[in-house]
Formats: sequence, C-alpha cells, structure tokens
Amino acid sequence: DHLTEDLYEAKLVYYSDTFDNRVRSFCMNPGGVVSEEHYDGGIAVVNGHSYADPSLKTLNTNFALLVSTRFTEPFNQPIEYGRYIARLANMLTGGGVMVQRLGDVVKGRRTDVDRLKKSTTSPTLKSAVPGDLSYVLPQRYLTSIVETLRALDKIAPGMYARNTLLYGVEVKFYSSKVKVKDKNFETEIGNLYTIGDGAGITRGLMQASVTGVVVARNIAEKG
Repeated sequence: DHLTEDLYEAKLVYYSDTFDNRVRSFCMNPGGVVSEEHYDGGIAVVNGHSYADPSLKTLNTNFALLVSTRFTEPFNQPIEYGRYIARLANMLTGGGVMVQRLGDVVKGRRTDVDRLKKSTTSPTLKSAVPGDLSYVLPQRYLTSIVETLRALDKIAPGMYARNTLLYGVEVKFYSSKVKVKDKNFETEIGNLYTIGDGAGITRGLMQASVTGVVVARNIAEKG
C-alpha cells in the first residue's frame, strides 16, 4: 500500500539475475481486478483495472510485469512470437487465461483447483484456469519474473509469497514507432503530430496523456 499511496502507478525496473533481462512493472491497479481481453483472432490475454467506485474496490493490487526482448537476426517476427505464446496459454486452458500460485511456480508444480481454493489470495478473474506457466513461458521469461518478484519483496514485503497469483499471459507489441523530428512530437510532415501510446514512443497512460499536452501547447504557440 505504501507504494500506491504516494504514486498510484509505480514504474519499477529490475534486471534479472540469471539472464539480465530488463523487467518493468506497469498497469498497477490498487484495489483492482484482473480481467480478460481479446486480440484479433480471438486470442485471450490478461489485463487489469480499478474501479472509481470505492464500493467496488478489492483487497488486492494487481500489476503486470513486462520482460523486454530484442531479437537478433535472422529472426524478424517478434509480434507473431508474442501471439504464439498467448495462443499456447489459450491452448492449455481451453481458450482462456491461466493462473498459478507463485509457490507452485517455485516448486515446479501445477496449481490445480484444490490448491487454488487453499490460496489466501482470492483470484479476481474467476474464469482463469489453474495451470502451470512453465508450459507457456520460456525459461528465461519465467525465471526473470520470479527473480523480479523476489527483489520487489524488499520494498513491498509479502510480494514474494506462495499465495501471490500469477496470471498469464499479457503481451505487448512495441515494434512500430512513429518517427518524429523534435521534442514536440511533430512528424516530418509539417503540422502532423503523433501522440498517445499508439505512436510507440510512450509507455503508459500518464506519459501518453502528457504528449497530448505538449502537442497542444506547441500548436497554440504556432498560433
């Protein structure tokens, strides 16, 4: 709670011990719920949100961890790779989202219905299917996530606990990036600006919102 009281959405970055992968937190939702959304092609992935209505708040805080990957030649299909991982999770769950207790991840065993019922953390995505994320995520990704949670436990005690729930998967695609010529986000086409997350420049709602303010001020200055 002390993290979200002062900063609603903390952006935390950690470099994993084993693989040195960059892992960052985003989409932090105090009192929030985990949700399921669908990409084109019917791929089910994880998301999350908090309600403005205090009566709809939960006892949980959910957030996502993004393990960044830069592929090297000759591979050039990163988006399809992400879709493949998401489809694999869907295959193992019968078309939905998977959930696993952190304690079961560490012990290398599947979370089944009985183990999930014993969890002191109540899942907010009731449709999530108990499973084994090691069948979905490559070793370097799952190891990096576990190591990050262990590190986060130092600033948020209780994070690295057996009943912490991991949902999989959430995938983000950042291959596309609009080229801009200056700090005002103006493109090489005069008076054409690019703002928001869709431009591939910002990472998060606050940053995306700020680009709109920057562009509006620049347009006003031009008169």
